[in-house]
Amino acid sequence: MGKATLLENAYYKWLKEELIFSDIEDGYVSISSPFVDTNFDNINLYAKFLNEDNIEVSDFGYTIFNLEEAGVHLDKRSKVAWRIYNTALADFGITREGDSLLIRTSLDNFAIAKNRLIQAIMRINDISYLSKGNVKEAFNDLIESFLIKEKVLYTPNVEIPNENGASSHFDFSIPSRTGVERLIKTSARLNDPNYAKVFNYDVKATAPSRNAKFIYVLNNVTHKTTINQNIVGTALNGLKPNLAEVAGFSEIEKDNTLLVNS
Repeated sequence: MGKATLLENAYYKWLKEELIFSDIEDGYVSISSPFVDTNFDNINLYAKFLNEDNIEVSDFGYTIFNLEEAGVHLDKRSKVAWRIYNTALADFGITREGDSLLIRTSLDNFAIAKNRLIQAIMRINDISYLSKGNVKEAFNDLIESFLIKEKVLYTPNVEIPNENGASSHFDFSIPSRTGVERLIKTSARLNDPNYAKVFNYDVKATAPSRNAKFIYVLNNVTHKTTINQNIVGTALNGLKPNLAEVAGFSEIEKDNTLLVNS
């Protein structure tokens, strides 16, 4: 069995085991994901057919509610939080109606829409973490400034369709002279298991069809904490050593051999 097939099989196994679909009232389907919110509860989505061919997927307002319960209010007075929130909506194509975050899509694009909404929710949940640390700049802004300073060519916010009909989102794509692209996913929350799972999931989904090295960059600059090796293990689970790598941003700043056009 080839490596691409092994990765593809692992990806489908993950999907089958970790996502739970249940019919609930008023025609909605509850989708329980393996990712947790700011209260360490599973992130749940709710899907409903609008007609035979179109679906609405929503968080039922839980993301905004949880932030407000934690004392985080999304308004223009907090410039960094407000920009992270609006950027997440724009990057992942999410609409806010009332307090609900939602996306409307065709049945064929349901898998893509579901992934987009989950990743938008996770990005918005980061605001709670940033607020606790009184952070003045988003982590991806730090990385982008670093790439510009180092004169590294890059493309931000890359979405790559996968063979199963879903898609994977990477924060940066760095082209290489050797033809092996570098796809970067970041985590502002250093030891967050959510992002580690998503990185692993996206590598397995993307690697069979993309000639790339995958790099997971962790924020050990804003909050100087040791990287938990369990997080590293989750991110790299089932991946070949030369396919993916985990690195703290402070180490990259000192000796950058990963985020380069080589």
